Amino acid sequence: MNRLSRQRGLTLIELLISITIGLLLAAAASYLFVATNRISSVVETKSQQQESAAIVLDIIGRDLKNAGFYPADFPTTTVSSKFQGTYANVVSATVVAYNQGIFGCTGGQFDVATGGCPTPVTSEPDSLVINYFSADNFSTNGVGTRRDCLSQSVELATFGGSTYNQARAGSATGSTDTVDLPLFISNAYSLGANTTYTVNNGQTVTTRSFLCAGNGPNANPYQPLVSGITQLRFRYGVAEASTLESPARFYTATAVSALPSVDINGDIKTGWQRVVAVQVCVLSKTLDAAARQTASGSYVDCDGTTVNYTTTDRAIYRQQTRIFGIRNNLTKTF
Repeated sequence: MNRLSRQRGLTLIELLISITIGLLLAAAASYLFVATNRISSVVETKSQQQESAAIVLDIIGRDLKNAGFYPADFPTTTVSSKFQGTYANVVSATVVAYNQGIFGCTGGQFDVATGGCPTPVTSEPDSLVINYFSADNFSTNGVGTRRDCLSQSVELATFGGSTYNQARAGSATGSTDTVDLPLFISNAYSLGANTTYTVNNGQTVTTRSFLCAGNGPNANPYQPLVSGITQLRFRYGVAEASTLESPARFYTATAVSALPSVDINGDIKTGWQRVVAVQVCVLSKTLDAAARQTASGSYVDCDGTTVNYTTTDRAIYRQQTRIFGIRNNLTKTF
């Protein structure tokens, strides 16, 4: 009897204490799990934001290396039309956007149909046009590159009803065929209008997207490449006659267009032909409501303006800027 009395179970109080401790441990574990997931989500969202801006800068930077490019070609006779080695406007003599490797619009989207800029609007993003010729090996089929930023073939590119690349392409009808002369490629970069997207957990976010319009035939030339880009600004480093083609200062596109022509090393060059560097500023935003700024936070946009966060938009904004050196306009023959 004494042995049985010593083998009693838990009292009700002990049981309740055990259950309470277990519930507290489970709640703590659940809170830690949720907090860890939230932190992981925020880190991933901010990483995606930075990656989006980096992708835009990389796309523009790679294309800027081509600005004004024309392959040096050495024909068998000096009378050959291939004996050029210099960039030229083969699209339209009356459209200055194609006179050199670089052109841009301040506060507006470049019109690929007319080759011009709209009236500048301060709140609107800038746009950039990059022009160059394809790098083809004229004796080996399929060597070289002649696709625009949307991977479209440019043999049948048109402007004002003229297929300016068709005669240069000769019998080539695809990107792997050998052409008679280098083909003209033109890519225009800008941002689209604000669009509302549905993201994680049914949340909605309103943002612009980074766009590109190539000169390959397309009924809707501007196509989105990267979302979450809210501002795009370009400044152009222009060389003066006394600076040996290094940038003297950076201008807006409107200011570059207004610059007078100057003589540099015996060549008369316009403001756009003297652009030797491009400063690109991208403002990106997070697309997940899990990553939010405090109500008292602020950020600096591409215009250098400090913007305070509002209760209706607490996404995290980040500005990234890079400067790219370019060749832009080769003016010497070989």
